[in-house]
Amino acid sequence: MILQDQQKLLSFLGLFPFIALAALIWINPVWDIFILLIFIFYSLFIHIFLCGSWWGIARQKNKSVLPSILFFFFPLILAFVLCLMEVSFSPSYSETYKFILGPLIALLLAFELGHIYEKKILNLEEDYIELRFKLTFSVRICHLLMIGFIFTNQ
Repeated sequence: MILQDQQKLLSFLGLFPFIALAALIWINPVWDIFILLIFIFYSLFIHIFLCGSWWGIARQKNKSVLPSILFFFFPLILAFVLCLMEVSFSPSYSETYKFILGPLIALLLAFELGHIYEKKILNLEEDYIELRFKLTFSVRICHLLMIGFIFTNQ
């Protein structure tokens, strides 16, 4: 039981920077680009950590590690495609945020698809899936707050 409590504590401590940065950008928009970049990099680091965990779990359960590898590269490829689209079309938001929206959307989708992968493919314990749902839901809201900031702060 103590191990589960430690897992929950560490999980929610990992969620704190997402919430703090999502709140901070609305409170103090002067540092918007820096906050957005820190948020994107932190989100990417957490995603990479999760991909490594999925890889280990897949190996432990004798499942293919290919989905974990694909999830690792998914945000990079999608962000690249979305950035190309930003170059091709004029965005309806400020030029200041050019090349910021793509990575935010890519990471938002990566977290969502990763949760589905954990639930459907890896067949993890119900307690863990419930914890991951709460975390993923919160992370998703934080990403949407950042995306909303880009469209409202013009």
